[in-house]
Amino acid sequence: MIFALKCVVTFLVVSNVNGRGVNGGFSCAACTIVSGIADQLAQIHNETFLAASLRLCEMLPFAVKEYCITVIKTLEPLLINPKFSAVFTPDVFCYGIDVCYLDPGQSYCHLFSKPEANFRNTVQKMKNLVWTSYIRSGLKQDKLHEHLQHVDFDVCSIPAIHEICEMFNRTWAQIRPAFDVDGDWFSIVHAARGTFWRGRDCYDWDSDFYPGRQPFMGDVTADYNCNGIWGVDPATGKPWEDILCKNFDSRGIIYVGDSVGAHFHFPEPWINPLLMSEETFHNYTEPLLNEMSWPHLGFATGFMNTTEPLLIKGVTDSLYLKLRSRNRCNHRDYQNLSRNGASSYDGMTYIESLARNKSHDKPVLVLYGMYGNDVCNRFSNSIPHMTSPSALHKNVMNVLNVLNGLLPFGSHVILIGLVDGGFIYPTMANRIHPLGQLHGDIHYDDVYTWFNCMEMGPCSAWMNSNVTLRKLATLRAQELSVVLRNIAAREKFTAFSLHFLDNPVQKVMWDWKKLGKPMWQLLDPVDSLHPSQMAHPLIAKVMWDDIMRNFPEALGDENPNNQRIEKLFGDQGGY
Repeated sequence: MIFALKCVVTFLVVSNVNGRGVNGGFSCAACTIVSGIADQLAQIHNETFLAASLRLCEMLPFAVKEYCITVIKTLEPLLINPKFSAVFTPDVFCYGIDVCYLDPGQSYCHLFSKPEANFRNTVQKMKNLVWTSYIRSGLKQDKLHEHLQHVDFDVCSIPAIHEICEMFNRTWAQIRPAFDVDGDWFSIVHAARGTFWRGRDCYDWDSDFYPGRQPFMGDVTADYNCNGIWGVDPATGKPWEDILCKNFDSRGIIYVGDSVGAHFHFPEPWINPLLMSEETFHNYTEPLLNEMSWPHLGFATGFMNTTEPLLIKGVTDSLYLKLRSRNRCNHRDYQNLSRNGASSYDGMTYIESLARNKSHDKPVLVLYGMYGNDVCNRFSNSIPHMTSPSALHKNVMNVLNVLNGLLPFGSHVILIGLVDGGFIYPTMANRIHPLGQLHGDIHYDDVYTWFNCMEMGPCSAWMNSNVTLRKLATLRAQELSVVLRNIAAREKFTAFSLHFLDNPVQKVMWDWKKLGKPMWQLLDPVDSLHPSQMAHPLIAKVMWDDIMRNFPEALGDENPNNQRIEKLFGDQGGY
């Protein structure tokens, strides 16, 4: 149970959460959400809080289930105390067992309804109940703290989870595949920065084979660039690569971005007690290893439709698919270097993980789209923590100068303006959050207020009832977009042409509204900050249309041989 909701909080904040927040931070938030879910399951199934907690444990995969049950058994003396329900709320419970605590200068934070009595006094009653419950069970007072330490046990030490944590940390830090036999930064495994993020390696035991390289001697004997086109036309004796691709300006796509580009999405059935079941938790490892992102379904590099309709629904279209449709010689030539929580300060980390060789590879279209984290942060005094225009200019120029030394000649780079998130609060504030659907008692505004109190929210400025703060955040986003526009207009590079593109989200949202459809449908239902799966194909279309209208040369030629390629090579090896 604790594991499941630790994962919730880890990825809701879309950033590295170590040391994040106040009043217990990450652990406090996890405890609060877990306890709230267990309490609602108890009401749904008309059972005790203890029974509902064990029910939630039973939904989890085996190794996690055993750990979860151990945690619940540790808490059992408290949970079975007949006075427990009289003082229980999820927030009071977590403060009462000291997973949450009051940092100096802070106030109590609560997500669920406050108790009728004074919050501080109710927390103290819960603390007293903890002591009396365990003393009655025979535990000595000096052993109580040691006993309750199991409640905040490090889940990454569980054997079945340890490997996932290690792999996650490795791929998160390096933005490279965890499984890569030949070290060319392309893989044959989907998850952990594998083929969901970069084109599939067709020969993972030989680093001379990888997506995006120029064909080797026409790829007569093998498919060196992994685009599924190789061999010789028996009628002419010429390589198929030369006949079908050579004169049509094929290129790949690399997207450098934040959680929007990565397509962050937290499945609603993992947090809404009305939707929870053992089936919804059956495949938790893949989403976790993908950092709770779904790039294979997103607007940037998506290439397949969902195979997990319980977790994410909707069709897929992307810039990559459109580029591939324009020229099927571009098959598999994509890289998604986005990461949750990224800002312009992380740009050099991305460039270090970019797999492109200046002399051996094809030109490429690079899109740089840090949508919001140069404005968004978790702090209550949000403004001083926003990126300044001068800092953004320096960060982006550092990236562009390095790209100039890496990218093959004839490449293109597009800088994308920042999103204006000012529409999020008015759109979502009064709607019911999935965690509150059972009773209709938790609105998105309650979640935003709690996040901001805990200093754990993904964007305190825009997810805030303070209109002035939201306007200041929008102003900063506009200032930073002007910086990007000016860089594109004034700077020249030898390896690539530089362009600017307005952020597509605004147009997608307003076009949707003009159709008479509610904008909330295009926002992720759990965090309400990121575009939903429904929005991603719309974002891809707006961006593609803008590029076609303003600088179509960035997309390369439309290949007249596409139908012939499909007839000769079918799905070109798939993905």
